[in-house]
Amino acid sequence: MRPGTVTRRTFVKGGLAAGAGVAFVGPWRWARAQALTPMLIGLTCDATGAFADSGQADRRGMILAIEEANAKGGVLGRPVEPRWEDTATDAAVAVRVAQRMIERDRIDFMIGALSSGVAAPLSELAQRHGIVYCNSNSSSDSVTNEKCRRTSFAFDANNAMFAAALGPLVAKSLGKRWLLLTHDSAWGKSATAAARQAMKQVGAEEAGELLVPRGARDFSAQLLRIRSVKPPVVLANVAGIEQTALREQASDLGSDKDAHWVFPPQDYPDLLALGAKKAFGYFTTTWHYTLTDPGAQDFVQRFRTRWAGAPIEVPDNVSCNGYLAARELLRAVERAGTTRSHDVIKQLEGHVIQDNFRKHPSVIREWDHLVGQMLYLAKGKKPSDMKDKYDLLELIADVPPEQVSPPRDASKCKMQPLSDTPVYGG
Repeated sequence: MRPGTVTRRTFVKGGLAAGAGVAFVGPWRWARAQALTPMLIGLTCDATGAFADSGQADRRGMILAIEEANAKGGVLGRPVEPRWEDTATDAAVAVRVAQRMIERDRIDFMIGALSSGVAAPLSELAQRHGIVYCNSNSSSDSVTNEKCRRTSFAFDANNAMFAAALGPLVAKSLGKRWLLLTHDSAWGKSATAAARQAMKQVGAEEAGELLVPRGARDFSAQLLRIRSVKPPVVLANVAGIEQTALREQASDLGSDKDAHWVFPPQDYPDLLALGAKKAFGYFTTTWHYTLTDPGAQDFVQRFRTRWAGAPIEVPDNVSCNGYLAARELLRAVERAGTTRSHDVIKQLEGHVIQDNFRKHPSVIREWDHLVGQMLYLAKGKKPSDMKDKYDLLELIADVPPEQVSPPRDASKCKMQPLSDTPVYGG
């Protein structure tokens, strides 16, 4: 219980002591105080570390959703307030920060994460406390497979989905001999495993695998190896600052012309940091601000108005995921009529998100808590074709959810029953 919160027990005790003359006023004041008690959302977003740019884009989307909820009167009559501390793309830091927000601030819910190495321990922490956690932007398969948790929901697509979307395009248009670059992280290894599965399905051949250490800034050995092997396709499962450094060096050395480069997935903030001349290759993404599906451009305008002057003024795939994760969590609380975790979980499981700014709705799958959604294939634009500094991507195809969402019979998730999940809040 947060300090200062009035419980029914303390009210009854106080009402009896004060006498019948105060008993009529007491319940009204108590209800009013409860209605004004803020609902606290803990935001686990990076401001430093490998995903600093994306972490802040994620947070901008969440803040917009929270502010829009408050403009409509809050949630269950209560204002919604964010609590945030830098999670620094570091699992130990993230867990320490989240633990502090749960125990000190008594947050009601938790949203965030870019790194899968951060999302997994945060999911474990959330399950231990019973707090609902919306993992907004981590894409490792493990968080909705063998490491799935009843309290956690993954709003980004996962590596299996990205690979399934890219596989046919790459094999048909770019080549069937792929060299794999693997980031030495949970996400990178998961992405390469998904790529190998996609290769089997499209009949592609592996030309080798090169490991990219975490924290690497010199990629000359990998780039020279690629030049000597001459693969038609380089599938680069590298993310964050390491991906930015890799692409800068590849562009400077002309290695971007040694093969067709594919980056599954591509977070827009990393691409923008590179600039148009180095934003080469093919990508998958969950969303882009140029889409004209119902509600998309209205969302773009609201975002641009709120975040005019921000480092990234347009909503990207990361901020869109953050927005939807926060908005759908708050909507689930409204439907549940309570912040009690078990009731909110039931409202999230199986929910269909119709107004997701896409052609096809998204579904929060009840058996693994992965959000099944459509994906987009894209490539970098030539600088001469850009309308402004944000116009970096050319969308070349969209893929409906049913073509990329992993089937239920392939899931490794063994979801904890609610009876084994602590009750939090309410």
